[in-house]
Amino acid sequence: MRCLTSNKQLNKPNKNGGGEMQLVVKVGGWLGLILIEQWATGVCLTGPQARSVGATIFLLGSGTLVLIVLVLGLGYYCRQGWWHPIDNWRPVLIKGGWALVSLLGLSLMMMTIMHCGGQATTANQQALTAWLISLRGWRQVWLISQLVIIAPMLEELLFRGLLCRWFLGQHQHWQAIVSAGAFASVHEMRLSLSWLLYFGAGLILACLYQRQHDLRLNWVVHSLYNGLSLI
Repeated sequence: MRCLTSNKQLNKPNKNGGGEMQLVVKVGGWLGLILIEQWATGVCLTGPQARSVGATIFLLGSGTLVLIVLVLGLGYYCRQGWWHPIDNWRPVLIKGGWALVSLLGLSLMMMTIMHCGGQATTANQQALTAWLISLRGWRQVWLISQLVIIAPMLEELLFRGLLCRWFLGQHQHWQAIVSAGAFASVHEMRLSLSWLLYFGAGLILACLYQRQHDLRLNWVVHSLYNGLSLI
């Protein structure tokens, strides 16, 4: 009887082990997608600054192709949070408006604190502003569209859509915190006032998605915030 019981236990599938392996695969896949998105975005941002036309075409073409594939793939996977109809637009617009006002208020508060400490703005914002000023014509238009349209769409798909579908579905508070922390770490690697600014912005966007479950609203709010930040 003891041997029979031992055999049954050995043959019994390990559900916990399977769940842990699935979690590892999801974390690895999610991090891999973020790295791909960051690489492709960097290639697209570098393209307009290339000296030769051939290099510009190659960089923009390869980076844009990867970003299009990511948008289509992630958009299809997260389609439940992307395409569902809206019966009443008023509460949606109110929530979006409050989220945008909260983002602008947070940004104003953190920028004031940074100025008091002798820091003009975040390192990420400084680099983007310098790039924008150095470009002219269609190159400048391309950079603006990248920052205001493409980047917010991909970030919402990755940090709100995919993360909220894959991780901590029963623990929304932790889900929002983890999402905001990952979002901040992509924009600022070290703990600083800049990191706290991006963390707060990520937390607001995560809470907006958890309340409305509409990536379109998150995308619009994120895009408007990025656009206003460039002014």
